[in-house]
Amino acid sequence: MVESVRAAADLRSVISDYMPLKKSGVKFRGLCPFHQEKTPSFYVDADKQLFYCFGCQQGGDVFKFLMLYEKLEFPEALKLLAGRYGIPIPEKGSGPGRSERQAVVSINRKALGWYREQLKGPAGEKARRYLENRGISGDTIERFQIGFAPPGWTGLKAQLTGVQESLILTAGLLARKEETGRTYDRFRERVMFPILNLSDEVIGFGGRVLDAGEPKYLNSPDTPAFSKGENLFAVGHAKEAIRRDGYAILVEGYMDAIALHQAGIAPVVATLGTGFTAGHVRLLKRFTERVLVNFDPDAAGRTATRRSLEVLLEHGFEVQVVALPQGKDPDAFVREFGPEQYRARLAGSLPYIEFLTRDVAGRMDVSRTADKVRALNEVLPFLARMDNPVRRAGQVEMIASVLRIEDRLVLQELKSAVRDRRRLIGPGLEKAIGGGNGEASAAEATLLRALMDATEVRQTLLGELTEEDLEGSWMGEVVGAIRDLAGAGEEITYPRLGSRVNTTARDMMTRIAAQPHPPASLEEGRGCLSALRAGRLRREMTDIQKRLESGNETAGGAADTDSLLRRKVDLKRRIEALQQGV
Repeated sequence: MVESVRAAADLRSVISDYMPLKKSGVKFRGLCPFHQEKTPSFYVDADKQLFYCFGCQQGGDVFKFLMLYEKLEFPEALKLLAGRYGIPIPEKGSGPGRSERQAVVSINRKALGWYREQLKGPAGEKARRYLENRGISGDTIERFQIGFAPPGWTGLKAQLTGVQESLILTAGLLARKEETGRTYDRFRERVMFPILNLSDEVIGFGGRVLDAGEPKYLNSPDTPAFSKGENLFAVGHAKEAIRRDGYAILVEGYMDAIALHQAGIAPVVATLGTGFTAGHVRLLKRFTERVLVNFDPDAAGRTATRRSLEVLLEHGFEVQVVALPQGKDPDAFVREFGPEQYRARLAGSLPYIEFLTRDVAGRMDVSRTADKVRALNEVLPFLARMDNPVRRAGQVEMIASVLRIEDRLVLQELKSAVRDRRRLIGPGLEKAIGGGNGEASAAEATLLRALMDATEVRQTLLGELTEEDLEGSWMGEVVGAIRDLAGAGEEITYPRLGSRVNTTARDMMTRIAAQPHPPASLEEGRGCLSALRAGRLRREMTDIQKRLESGNETAGGAADTDSLLRRKVDLKRRIEALQQGV
């Protein structure tokens, strides 16, 4: 029996179901699935039907590969391969030799049968209405084997008579009350979505509550057969489409994935209520290295997107982001606008770094130096995580264009930061963005010290400072916080200020406070104000000069040109006056 299965199995074909392989001479190679590596050292010899990794020294035949990758015992690997190649093998009953993992899978299969019966019966009427209202067809219910866990505490438990209670607990289908030790059904009054692996084994469940209960979604706990960090919902339905289309669409929830599959958009998988992990990366890398992320367009979805992308970028994936209108998750969008409109959104998806850069630029005023710095510090950590140096370097011009950075020195500094995979901009780049001579940065530091070191100096400067003076400076938020604390009669300290300002301002304050310095005088504080005012006026004058050189005046023609020239002369006069202390 074993040799019949071994003879029928093609090692290269089996391994290609799990990971991409490329021809290398007479062999095939790829990135090893058993350890982290950047240069392929995993080889498959199709003639000898053996694999070997020169990095971690794992090797063997087709059985060994499945046992390592799927965490199977030999009889399970044999059964899996026999089923793939249509070779019948005798079924063994449950007994002491049967693995705990396989017992869990068997119990899950029985539970699924019962859940599906409940959905079709009288108890499932409310769940059927819910699915109908969500636009889920009967064919889709059958395809995804959706079921229903009815109300009550022991319905499933009563159906699994003859099965050891300890195994049902291990499968995560029962839970135990700590106070009494009694067991009860974990899933109650929930629409049930079975989670299948690539071998179509039922390894776990996700349950969606019908009413307003919490949690909204409840997943199986980790078991010998299931780990949320190693599996993705609908991966079995999606794998062939992912290979065919060359990408996977990653969504957040069961209903998003099911709605898109029903609409004919097939390369879709969903996370299982956990952050994206290296285990998910390994699973997707079997089929593609390109992912289109389409999480919900809200604050939580934005955060989940960023966490997922960190992992994907670090593992060399090409990542794009699908943008949907605010308030429309993939399920709602495809039901309201149809699959063609969703495909248009897919076609218009942006590489993640560009998406992030444009998103940041939309939330900030990138004509201001401080916001350019903040924007770069949001983008650089993700750029640094990109594993491919060519892709990293290719993003520089795009970032410079979106953030309106034109100075050659700034571009060179940015290229250096990208090359070195820095996660924050260095002082050289900050100085270049600030205008080349670092005057404004020094003025901001001294002004902060003047405001913090002496109450009398602070009171005088606050009376002279205007909102316009701090335009383009991170100090604007700091001064606002100082005014709030002073108005409330509270003590003004660095920790209290830090709790009221954004991360960029807090980091700048901390860095300045940590440097030894004498107390700043009122005269020095006023000098800082003059420097900040001059810097703002210079930026306005530079913008006017660019408009004059490019011919992009307003529709007023010569009259507008004259107006711009007069404004430029006035700005120059005011800057000279500030420099002379007038």
